[in-house]
Amino acid sequence: MKIQVKENNYTIDIDYKNDEKLRDYLFQNKEAKFLVITDENVFGIYNKRIKNIMAGLNYFIYKFPAGEKSKSMESYININKFLLENNFNRGDMIIAFGGGVVGDISGFVAATYLRGIDFISVPTTLLSMIDSSVGGKNGINFMNLKNQIGAFYFPKYVHIDYSFLESLDDRNINNGLAEIFKYSVLRDKEFFDYLKSAKKLDYEKIIYKSLNIKLDFVRDDERDKGKRQKLNLGHTLGHGIESLSNYKLNHGESIGIGLIYMARAAYKMGLAEKDFSKDLIRAFKNHNLPTSYYFETEEILGILKHDKKINKNLINVILPVKIGEVISKKITFDELKKIIDLGKENE
Repeated sequence: MKIQVKENNYTIDIDYKNDEKLRDYLFQNKEAKFLVITDENVFGIYNKRIKNIMAGLNYFIYKFPAGEKSKSMESYININKFLLENNFNRGDMIIAFGGGVVGDISGFVAATYLRGIDFISVPTTLLSMIDSSVGGKNGINFMNLKNQIGAFYFPKYVHIDYSFLESLDDRNINNGLAEIFKYSVLRDKEFFDYLKSAKKLDYEKIIYKSLNIKLDFVRDDERDKGKRQKLNLGHTLGHGIESLSNYKLNHGESIGIGLIYMARAAYKMGLAEKDFSKDLIRAFKNHNLPTSYYFETEEILGILKHDKKINKNLINVILPVKIGEVISKKITFDELKKIIDLGKENE
């Protein structure tokens, strides 16, 4: 399957065990030097496959320890040093070969090195395939705050090969599934019902469906000023939960919990006809996803005061009204505290 993103001039290919398609694209740029950025876990599993893909090209490999802790200023500086020491210029390219951490830091390096060089995304996790590899957001964590420094910068090409998912354990698959549930809540009850009861996931179907939902929100709003903000459903609270857990909860798990709490709060506020947080909890339990996380409200508010969505002391929250419909509200922190407390009740 192919998706052409005309607004930002790049192509997304969705395929299975088709490294030749990726090689075809790379050889269109065979005069360039390539830096393959990956983590030690991905390289440990796929080093032969990476080398076969890159055979015949002028390339370097840069790898760092797997995990959110590597999405840091230190990693960012070290990659830039590596690029400089190896004389990379604006005609050269970066390949992000890995999950969300690899993609986020690679995209940020590409956006800022020499004020911008081209990069290609080869996501290897379900979450990165349906979320972070497209949409143009990238960055690093700073002072234990998620994505505090970053940029908007789009890849030139995204190669999604869902054969990479065969090396993932259930928790890593579910990390992406929580974000896919978010897409279904935003736009599509039929998709939600499929996900809720599916015993075996059709990866090509859910990746294609998720990307089309995401790209529909990103179109005409790449800088996150309008309708794209609805993609933050579950994220305001979820990013706080992820930080409070010291990243013991992964991104999808945290966002899923945030989504449940926002659904519960929306019902108690009279915005939703039905408390479909219960539907979410049942669906999440079917896929062994966590449905709650204990925290003190004041503690999480301290983290959320650094949220990127704050504007003139108001923070934007997304509240689900029903499956397929959400509303966006700009609120004060006093109002946010009430919403969080409503979401936590009866957890």
